Amino acid sequence: MQETMRWNYRAFDGTPYGYVSQREERRGSQSPSVKHKLLPHFHGDDVPGIPGTLPGTSRIFGSETLKSRSNPVFVTGTEKCAYALQGLGLQAITSLGRHDQVHLADWALLAKASEIYLLIDDHDNGSKYAQGVYQSLRPLLTETKIYTLECAKIDSSNVCSYLKTFPELAGWNELESLTAHPQRDKIASRLSLGIKGNREPIPPNWKFIITRNNHKLITANDFCNLKLPPRQLLLSPWLAEGSINMIFADRGIGKTFFCLSAAIAIANGEDFVSYTAPVAAPVLYLDGEMQATAMQERFRALGGTNTKAPLYIYTPDVQDQDSGTPDLGEDAGRNDINSLIEQVAPKVVFIDNISTFVRTGNENEADSWAPVQEWLVQLRKRGIAIVLVHHANKEGKQRGSHKKEDVMDVVIQLKRPDDYISGEDATRMLVKYTKARHLEAKNTRDMEATLCNDEGKLIWAYADGDPSYALCTELLKSKALSYAEIAEELSVSKSTVHRWKKKAQGEGII
Repeated sequence: MQETMRWNYRAFDGTPYGYVSQREERRGSQSPSVKHKLLPHFHGDDVPGIPGTLPGTSRIFGSETLKSRSNPVFVTGTEKCAYALQGLGLQAITSLGRHDQVHLADWALLAKASEIYLLIDDHDNGSKYAQGVYQSLRPLLTETKIYTLECAKIDSSNVCSYLKTFPELAGWNELESLTAHPQRDKIASRLSLGIKGNREPIPPNWKFIITRNNHKLITANDFCNLKLPPRQLLLSPWLAEGSINMIFADRGIGKTFFCLSAAIAIANGEDFVSYTAPVAAPVLYLDGEMQATAMQERFRALGGTNTKAPLYIYTPDVQDQDSGTPDLGEDAGRNDINSLIEQVAPKVVFIDNISTFVRTGNENEADSWAPVQEWLVQLRKRGIAIVLVHHANKEGKQRGSHKKEDVMDVVIQLKRPDDYISGEDATRMLVKYTKARHLEAKNTRDMEATLCNDEGKLIWAYADGDPSYALCTELLKSKALSYAEIAEELSVSKSTVHRWKKKAQGEGII
């Protein structure tokens, strides 16, 4: 390979102590160059390489150009670009090793600079390098103004290609020094205007303080300026992208019917009771207990046979004989579910239910839930919504440790209405929010949902609020009946009437 350029690294007094050589390989006189290679030489002889003892101050190219604290400093991604700017009389530097060795350079020489510009080359590592420089600089800077410039925003891959768009440099080869160019000052002035006209503040996501263990901290001011992707609603108002949710109920209430119907609505982009799915989205439904025939019958009856977006079903009966249901309490089980998620890319995953998919550990112990919780948080980071289906305990709360609810966005309880008559009523349930992070109060009202059988087709009907509660408030306001008479009329206890009165007073109804 033939050397085509050499960039000397110099001390502040201009004494060279090493260099980076650009070598080029060609294939025949008619072929363009096919390979470039940069070789560092810092051993003091002609053997390429960087000694492990090379001090950080010796890893900066262009340190000898830093003569004025009042003039801006330009940090580029390559020696070639820094050399070009130096030829225009500008203070320009870069460092050895690019993005993966940026932390080895001693950036303290920029601590007193008035302005610093990080020029981001338009390639995969360009932003990584500039961000690494910023992370190294931020502990050193107090009053320094620091900006970025993405070269892609000035229609260039780097500052050299930007300079070539100037008429005065149309034939420039990007390697030749611009020190003696007859229009050097004009070019430098135009370049400075172009950079300052397109400069931007440091991106907020660069301002994380990263610990040795890769944990991140950020100030509240910078956090509020982060450009976070908006979370889209999958089933309005409560099921959002990347949310973690739970639906729990006693056995036999109809929670699987409720959750299957929600899954079908999301896959079709349609309404379900008072909820609305704005667009059809892919769903993964993990069932751990039902017979395949029963699940099939329910899908048919609920109209889930031809969804607009895929609705993928995992159910035990269709697995191989030696294939057990994944256990999310173990690493292997979480990896199994991760493989399913990676293959079908759902926007929401229903896990029906916790007891069949989390079998390791004691559900009454918070520590047993910890690895599952961390797994849920990792899915949330990827924008995947989770709906966990769970059983209620004897007190009517979700079964097991309440640790489960710590990271939940929404927890919905399904329960029998107080006036429900077993064996006579249709499948009827009260839908109650026991936790509703992010939701406005108007979106968390109780709802009564009824599943009706219309010639083999299951259809949902609903009414906002608890009908018995609404009637109770009307009777209380009329003062026509005593508490005991109201309780008898509504087939509820006197204590329920007292509880409803207190709730109505809190809502300003009575």
